[in-house]
Amino acid sequence: MLPCFLAFSQEAESLGNRPELTVVARAEYSSIPEYHHLGNSSVYFLVDGNFSERFSYGASLHLLSSDPKSLYENTLHSDNVNWLDWAWIAYDFGQFQFSLGKDYLRIGTWESDGYDFDTFWEDASNLWLLLPSYQWGGMLTWSPSEDFSLLAQVSTSPYGERPFASGKYAFSLEAVTTGCDWYNGLFSLNHIDKFLFAMGHKFLLDKWELTLDSATEIREGYHGFNALTCTFSPTEKWSFSAKAAYENDLLPDFIEECESGKFQGSLTAFWFPIEQLRVHALAEYDTILKSPLFNVGVTWTMSL
Repeated sequence: MLPCFLAFSQEAESLGNRPELTVVARAEYSSIPEYHHLGNSSVYFLVDGNFSERFSYGASLHLLSSDPKSLYENTLHSDNVNWLDWAWIAYDFGQFQFSLGKDYLRIGTWESDGYDFDTFWEDASNLWLLLPSYQWGGMLTWSPSEDFSLLAQVSTSPYGERPFASGKYAFSLEAVTTGCDWYNGLFSLNHIDKFLFAMGHKFLLDKWELTLDSATEIREGYHGFNALTCTFSPTEKWSFSAKAAYENDLLPDFIEECESGKFQGSLTAFWFPIEQLRVHALAEYDTILKSPLFNVGVTWTMSL
């Protein structure tokens, strides 16, 4: 998403221009038994636009999931996800942008930076699976060039039950570099109940993409995860990905039984028969479950 306010946006040509509207629907079968084996099946509605040359806005509505009841029961909660992922308004002035509203916590990994409908439960880290990362707050972005941005964010905390009422807050500082044809980088220092340092490296070479994510809680001992993903896209219609990861005792407050020393590996194939449609198949194995997991499904993206 980089800043997510840049993800779907186009520069405004006139006051009150027509917003960009996108519907994303994902349906899948997962070998994970919860939620009737529907996995990350979901429907999203995204809107992005500009009020003027300086004012922009964006929102993501998570309208349907494999557990739709909880989406709406968790309305106005900060300790769990709900039907509103993000909703912000931003003002640009010179090299700076200031935004207010609900946004995702700026954790510097490519996994955290990606869209939920592009992520698989089977091989995601606990940082993505368990931490409710969409929070209310404000963010100041400084972009001295097109290739580098520094973001400072203050938001409500996923460790508080209700936004603002709990008195708990999260603080994030993230650097984003995209100036090299063969490398993009994310780096962040966060305080989300505990200090967390994260970085994401993405190397690009022709039809290959290599991503290295790392996040570590700053406390005694090693508490974090490392993930290496290699993606090969031989044509516009096919893509293949292999991922290996290690995780140890990350986010113990969100896990009843801490997963210590977890190794996992996964293989994923993507087919794009037409531009709007993606078909996927995934196989995963880890040392906690000690049995393979599978996922097959489709994702449809439609611009309105």
